[in-house]
Amino acid sequence: MDYHTLLARLGEGSAHPGGFQATKELIGQINFSRGTKVLEAGCGTGRTACYLAGLGVSVTAIDRNGDMIQKATHRARLSGLPIRFMQADASSLPFPDETFDAVFTESVTAFTQGSTAIHEYWRVLKPTGVLYDRELAFAKSLTTAQKKTLQSFYGLQHLRTVPEWLKLMSKSKFHKYSASPFSQMKQMTNDHDPLRVIDHELFTKPDVVAMMMKNERLMSSFSNVMGSIVITAWKA
Repeated sequence: MDYHTLLARLGEGSAHPGGFQATKELIGQINFSRGTKVLEAGCGTGRTACYLAGLGVSVTAIDRNGDMIQKATHRARLSGLPIRFMQADASSLPFPDETFDAVFTESVTAFTQGSTAIHEYWRVLKPTGVLYDRELAFAKSLTTAQKKTLQSFYGLQHLRTVPEWLKLMSKSKFHKYSASPFSQMKQMTNDHDPLRVIDHELFTKPDVVAMMMKNERLMSSFSNVMGSIVITAWKA
């Protein structure tokens, strides 16, 4: 079992830095108009997609993990929200050019071939579209051994500092972009998700429990250098 399948089986809806509270704060700052066509890339169990749809946003959401899409669809059905879910990869979006007003994604690009995903975000945005990408970032460059540890456990493709993310953006077709200041990883507070569906059988499997404990150890070990930034990029 890999990390993303573990999250899906646990029904985790906000594993990115800052959790769901940070997601709501960012969406509040953006203030999408009703009817805005938004693509959420890497929707997980659909918590953010449902929140956006509840605000009147027209949401299409993708995730490459089939278990995530199944749980996201179930969440939307229980919520009575009209969301289009598709299993797809952010690096190869199954949509025509200039489809969406905005792309919203959190801690997803770091798990992809970054330049390819960013090009895909640009491609599917309308000429006046905007990318909002809360991305995993590091306060300083990591050693080769540290990178290997995180990449092997989480499947990360990019472990970038803020300047390194901006350098990647500078090579994209987005000519106007900015990044928020680095925000250090915060201790997660209790966050009740009433529609979370947990596969409790996981807690009876020693290898899975060991995996969860390793995740906790890694989060603790890297908490002083791990955090996030929000990249905002305008197509025009």
